[in-house]
Amino acid sequence: MNDGYLPPEHVYSVIFDAHAEEAGERSWLVEADATEETLRIVDCAPVAERFGVSPHRTDAVAALASFLADLGGRNAVGLDFPFGLPKAVVPERRWRRFVDRLPDWFSGPEDMTKRCRMHARLVTDGAETDVLRATEEPLSAVAAYDKRLCAETFYGIRDVLRPLVLTDTARVVPMQLPSEDRPLVLETYPAGTLDTLRCQKRDGRPAGSGPTPALVLDSLTDRSVEFTPSAREQVLDGGDTALEAVVAAFATFRNTVDPANLRMTDELPSVEGYVYV
Repeated sequence: MNDGYLPPEHVYSVIFDAHAEEAGERSWLVEADATEETLRIVDCAPVAERFGVSPHRTDAVAALASFLADLGGRNAVGLDFPFGLPKAVVPERRWRRFVDRLPDWFSGPEDMTKRCRMHARLVTDGAETDVLRATEEPLSAVAAYDKRLCAETFYGIRDVLRPLVLTDTARVVPMQLPSEDRPLVLETYPAGTLDTLRCQKRDGRPAGSGPTPALVLDSLTDRSVEFTPSAREQVLDGGDTALEAVVAAFATFRNTVDPANLRMTDELPSVEGYVYV
């Protein structure tokens, strides 16, 4: 049953880079119009350019969080950073409380990595290995607190998700139930989505090489994704990050058509978060 659920009319996605000096230039936002059958990409730009702010992380993230808080219902947003940490290293069973208390537990990304690895050694009998969230294991993803990802995880949760959650201006699924008057926020992972598209097998490139941007766009077009001429040019000119933002928008779109994707009975996704591909 849909219980009156209406799929989004607009889809946004953000590839989030938390580098302090140029986060707003390195983070890209895609905007798209959606029906139940098609996704139409209408804009793709760096966050600082889209909102007319400084590229510094503080300014760019504040503008992004404010924009998301004002979206309202019939909107869905895909963000590409981890929304949680493994239950084994942060034994907090209530995700909202975890998000609320994150700034009290960790002083910054490096401190988060240090403390999580300390707890990981305790739960693995001293093994020098990172603990993954349940949702990361089948995707061959790195741990949410890995040094390569810790800045995105920490600043994404603290400065993007936390304001939305504490003010109840968005619903972060599947940890929170959808609401008709709040935007939906999903965790995405473009590399995992690309694996499901399998477009790299169609162009005869050498094993191990990724698909070309044009091939990815063609593969998405085969799956009812449309582009305005200007948006397609923006994506091709924007490089890998712009392309990833489009893939994240597609993942957001296809996972929000059916509300069954947004509700889970398993405990771990409701505590650790869930990656939509």
